[in-house]
Amino acid sequence: MTPRPDSVYAFPLVAVAPADAHHSRRGEATGVTLRDGNVLMAYGRFTGRNDPGYNQLAARRAQRYQGSYIERDNDYGEVAAILLDRHGSPIGSERVIIPCPSDGLNAMNPALARLPDGRIGLLYSHRISRRISSRRFLSSDDEGATWSESIVVCDQGYVSGGHDRLNVLATGRLLAPLHCTDDWEKHYLHVRVARSDDTGSTWHTGAAIRVPQVTWPDRPGMESGCNEPGIAERADGSLLMTMRTAMGTQFGCESFDGGETWTSPHSLEVSSPNAPAHLSRLPGTEDLLLVWTPNYDASQPMNGHRHRLLTGVSSDGGRSWPHARRKILVHDESRNTDYPAVFYHGDEVWIAVRQSDQPQVIQGRMSTCLIRVPLTWLTT
Repeated sequence: MTPRPDSVYAFPLVAVAPADAHHSRRGEATGVTLRDGNVLMAYGRFTGRNDPGYNQLAARRAQRYQGSYIERDNDYGEVAAILLDRHGSPIGSERVIIPCPSDGLNAMNPALARLPDGRIGLLYSHRISRRISSRRFLSSDDEGATWSESIVVCDQGYVSGGHDRLNVLATGRLLAPLHCTDDWEKHYLHVRVARSDDTGSTWHTGAAIRVPQVTWPDRPGMESGCNEPGIAERADGSLLMTMRTAMGTQFGCESFDGGETWTSPHSLEVSSPNAPAHLSRLPGTEDLLLVWTPNYDASQPMNGHRHRLLTGVSSDGGRSWPHARRKILVHDESRNTDYPAVFYHGDEVWIAVRQSDQPQVIQGRMSTCLIRVPLTWLTT
């Protein structure tokens, strides 16, 4: 598909993990810089119902777990990884690092981070069914070549979490932001935050964070509540969390005790459809960076198309996001661009996005694409 002539790409967008005939979706990426300067990138690799690689086992699982609300998040899926050189070009071959759970739906939504002891940590969602799912943690002490056995972070009902969301605080505490429910088919989710003070060996999960349920009389399967939370540590050690909602904006809350308790959720006054945003702190500064989808339209599925991605910078801890500091990263009405991941690499911020070859949400082939952005562009 050729982009529309009025499309805007602030910087080149390169498909580093493209979808193909056997895997119609490679998306929800995360990355970490290795000691040799290369980058390990992990993402969900899905085999859809129409893909030639969709096997009989996957078909039986799909039939078993089929419900009233079908979407491609429930396709057969694994967590795969590739290496990128220091310029963002793929090195070698793709490999699977977390297989699909035995007799389950998929493994998805990986999140990588360098741990205080030098290991690499990885969170992912281990999804058995629409009612049983856990967020799990594993680590590597050889730069991602091999991985430990997984540790359950939280498995109280249906537990998942957004991609590229594993926080390592200045104190060494690890945080795993989660979204939870007792039944995914209810399409009402809440947020909890798990924490570890022993580099991932044990985890403790905080209280539920909720926003009002929103319903549409003509769209009973629409998501509601809050989910796919992301956290940034401010320069003073306090935390800001952003959450995807069906309320027309990103919502947020704060913590002043390392993520153990959180303030009541409130609107961040950043317009957004039902789509995730990514929150982080610019290295060496007090500024926060938000990357998100801004186009809210209540008449559209998922409350709006995902044709545009913005970056925004806040110098007051996320309490305001001035329009003068917002920039268009991508605008292309011929493609769906969403699920940003952010990792800092030298004097650049690398933003990985999921981009499909169709304008609708979760349609067509979906690839992981990389955008290399100079840090100076974000703040000038």
